[in-house]
Amino acid sequence: MKKLGLIGEHLVHSKSPKIHQKLAEIFDKEIIYNLIETNEESLQDKLSFMKRGIYEGFNVTIPYKSTVIQYLDGLTEEASIIGAVNTIYLKHGKMIGDNTDYFGFKESFIRSIPKYHNKRIILLGTGGAAKAVYKVLKDLNLNPFVISRSKREDSYFGLTLSYDELEKLDYDIIINTTPVGMFPDVLNSPLKEAFVKEKIVFDLIYNPSETQLMKYSKESYNGLDMLIIQAIKSFEKWFDISIKIDEPLLEKLRGVCHE
Repeated sequence: MKKLGLIGEHLVHSKSPKIHQKLAEIFDKEIIYNLIETNEESLQDKLSFMKRGIYEGFNVTIPYKSTVIQYLDGLTEEASIIGAVNTIYLKHGKMIGDNTDYFGFKESFIRSIPKYHNKRIILLGTGGAAKAVYKVLKDLNLNPFVISRSKREDSYFGLTLSYDELEKLDYDIIINTTPVGMFPDVLNSPLKEAFVKEKIVFDLIYNPSETQLMKYSKESYNGLDMLIIQAIKSFEKWFDISIKIDEPLLEKLRGVCHE
């Protein structure tokens, strides 16, 4: 029996326990998956549960994806480059941080928008999720405009533009990595309708399943498949197995998310 958990804040609506329990059922594993609410002062103590053998793996979510790095023994290449961790596993007694958001976004983005080549993209937000998305886009030879609260030079993204500059940009796809529009603030949108209509939206939010930003667009996708695929990749790390990601598996996991 592996004891696993999600570390973060405001976790009550998380779908991660259902996803991982279903994965355990499908692949004949025994797990306990807990939601571990914490504040920054208690973060190191919660992480020490792995060193003490109480837990064998963690997921990490907002707002600790970057903060946890200082307490880990090592990082995978993706986590090191991105500077954010959402999965922690043990390897030879050491706590290793990984970023499976990278794989979750890459797989779901390509599945949703297979004709992404030569598309012009704006990326909303500069947090941990945005860093993973940005690396995926760069690895796919795409060069998104990164939109933040202010125009500035960023050590990771390079030049970020402000929302005030959107009128000057020509773009086909909007990728939202901000929490604007997430439950319970479902009527909010990071962009006004005029900037969204006739565009494709990929919103990392999955609750609600259709955000206000998505409603404004001509074609839209939410972040549920990204959530599911990053969870599959975490599960692989914890159990040292390889899982084929196909439509039947995704359908089973989508089903438990909608229960």
